Amino acid sequence: MRFLAIALLLAACTKPPPPAVSHAAIAFRDDVPGYQKLASEKYALHYLERSYESVEYVEANATDDGQARLLAAISAAAGKHHTVDLFFLSHGNRYDTWVATLAAPVRAKLRLVYNTGAGDARQGSSWLALGARAYVGHPGGNVAPLFLTYFLPRWVKGVDLRTAVDEANKETKDDLSGSLVKGVAGVVDSVGGPHLDPPKLWAGTEAQLHGDPTLVVK
Repeated sequence: MRFLAIALLLAACTKPPPPAVSHAAIAFRDDVPGYQKLASEKYALHYLERSYESVEYVEANATDDGQARLLAAISAAAGKHHTVDLFFLSHGNRYDTWVATLAAPVRAKLRLVYNTGAGDARQGSSWLALGARAYVGHPGGNVAPLFLTYFLPRWVKGVDLRTAVDEANKETKDDLSGSLVKGVAGVVDSVGGPHLDPPKLWAGTEAQLHGDPTLVVK
């Protein structure tokens, strides 16, 4: 009996372990041709599911822009996890106006927001004001999918945000200034296709980081 009493006293004096920190990711795809949707979904989930406790993929379609489903997913994730990261795989957009309708405690869970939209780097201050700790976007017409192939693998492996953005920018620039792209541009020009201007594409693609550059996925 005495041993049991001592054990109970010791248990009562022990502090419970702190709750584990968990992170959620939500990827959103706008309404594009089916093959683009499939590629975006497979690529995003392949990487995000490696490093997040919860991953949701929301997709718009011809009759539903996805706003209600996206906001519901963010609210649900915020209720279960310490942080929520958003990945917008979309053309130029103003999803910040959608998220602005969410309650402040939900928005306070936002951590990283990444946006492929052309010209959406200008939304940085808006997302930070909504509660996000960091925002990454592109300044103009871009080849964001190329940047993403370098950025996302680094981010999910635990590389800090500043380094992940800088290194992905460097590799993207190297690709756009390389002989392969120049060759493709020449072929397209020769057959009367749309002119590809690699320097202009790079100017519109170079990702800009707003907010906390020290973030890591975990």
